Amino acid sequence: MRVTSPSRPEPRVATRHWVALSAAAVAIAAAPFVLPSYPLALLTLALAYGLFAFGLDLSWGRAGVVSIGHAAFFGLGAYGVAIAGQNGVPQLLGAVAALVLSAVVALIVGRIGLGPRALASTMAVITLALTLLAEQGARSWLSLTNGSNGIYVPSPGVVTNFYVTGILVFLIVAVIWVVLLRGRFGRRAVAVRFNEHRTEHLGVSPMRTKVTAFVLSALVATAAGAIAAPVMGLVSPATLGIVMSTQVLVWVAVGGKGTIFGVFLGAGVVTIGQQYLGDAIGAWYLLVLGVVFILVVKFAPSGLVGIASGLLRRSVSRAASQGAVIASNGAPDAPKHIPAEGAAAVRVSQVQKSFGPVPIINGVDLTIQRGEVVCLIGPNGAGKTTLLNLIAGDLAPTSGRIEVLGEDVTNWAPHRRAHLGLGRLFQVPSLYPDLTPAQNMAFARAEAFRAVELPAELDRFSAMDDLLASDLSLADQRSLELAMAIAWGPEVVLLDEPAAGLSHEDSLRLASLMRSLNGQLGCTLLVVEHDMDIVRELADRVVVLANGRVLTVGTMDEVVSHDDVRTAYLGAV
Repeated sequence: MRVTSPSRPEPRVATRHWVALSAAAVAIAAAPFVLPSYPLALLTLALAYGLFAFGLDLSWGRAGVVSIGHAAFFGLGAYGVAIAGQNGVPQLLGAVAALVLSAVVALIVGRIGLGPRALASTMAVITLALTLLAEQGARSWLSLTNGSNGIYVPSPGVVTNFYVTGILVFLIVAVIWVVLLRGRFGRRAVAVRFNEHRTEHLGVSPMRTKVTAFVLSALVATAAGAIAAPVMGLVSPATLGIVMSTQVLVWVAVGGKGTIFGVFLGAGVVTIGQQYLGDAIGAWYLLVLGVVFILVVKFAPSGLVGIASGLLRRSVSRAASQGAVIASNGAPDAPKHIPAEGAAAVRVSQVQKSFGPVPIINGVDLTIQRGEVVCLIGPNGAGKTTLLNLIAGDLAPTSGRIEVLGEDVTNWAPHRRAHLGLGRLFQVPSLYPDLTPAQNMAFARAEAFRAVELPAELDRFSAMDDLLASDLSLADQRSLELAMAIAWGPEVVLLDEPAAGLSHEDSLRLASLMRSLNGQLGCTLLVVEHDMDIVRELADRVVVLANGRVLTVGTMDEVVSHDDVRTAYLGAV
């Protein structure tokens, strides 16, 4: 069984892409015949710097991981080639050694800076420290780097340099773009950047995705440094210092994050302009670059390409995310997890959760059978959302045990629980707002736990490609989130006040839709809800939570007639 889509899936490399690749190849081949030596040398340097910017963009523009000290990797590649040549070793071996060292360093930095205990600023601080350390090390290690004097790298000639640089840059970018950016990696990186929380609940590990992006980014930057060494002629400590790290941030920001053309345009415009500007005003060009960077971030955060794309009503973020559409035809043919026979959908045993000395969940026991629709009700502050977060993995219990489909998931991360078929909807619709509804659906299907066929009322979003998800009404945003969750093919779905903010008619329509989905697909629903009409429409059983404990369990009529419930909940409504 496969996921079907109303539109024909786009091939990994479409005709327009082959045209762009061919045009780039022709331009590289023809440039030496139309450009004088000095402009050709500047273009060669711009290509090498463009590859460096492309490397940073793999981390910053694709996965949202900011690296303030990326020149450390660029300089490592340049020094690898320079030191190898100085000691009579083939430059290729020096480049390979630099790539290996960069991979190790990037992996360590990524695991620390992007780990579960890391703060939002940790990665920026660590990479800044890395480039400062690398620059100081290059100045101090005289026997290896020749200190501030640097190492001279001979050039094979302007034309040869250009062709070697152009061919290597073209091959590296083309391979990464076709194999990675147009596939699973590119899709997941963009999804993590746009909405990390939603992506994790679709079974993707944000940390693994971001660390992979950062390591790949470091490797490309190192390759760029190795290619640039003969072009620059002199490899000095500044090559891996803070100024170079700042410049590459400017290149990416000016050109446009998330676009290959944008980062090369930014590197080319700034690099070539800098050469002429530097001749005119000297070191003041650094101040000009800083001002340009601030202006771009403030008034044109999507860069030059974003400005042009905006005129065509297509944002940079949307252009960068096309991989989410083309990779949508790889849904699995079978469930990823076969639940144990007779296993309950969810079993919570003596679960407690405290925030400091304050208990929120206090010894909850709850079992939900497969295929059931259970509504969780209770007064404000009863702990309903906290219990849902504990089951989903967004919070860790203070004590107790949580099972999903027979597996003990008490200490599992949300993406691991998703691999069992656990889906999630939130109080505020959690979507990819800068993508179209069709792209939202495509990503959910591409990561599908199992293949399902959606009813027309939900599948309509698969064809909506002329507006962004953020432009939808609240009712449609909630329906889109439900469509994504169901298209992903869950066994169990946790819903936190799915009708919040909707009109009474829209709420009842949504409840009827969820009930029909339960009947058609057999998925288990655990719903937190305040509206008693929706609860009556939906629930097989109702669980009343009060003061962090289960007060009673039963049908809606049984719950309504319970005296303690009237006191704790219904009387407070």
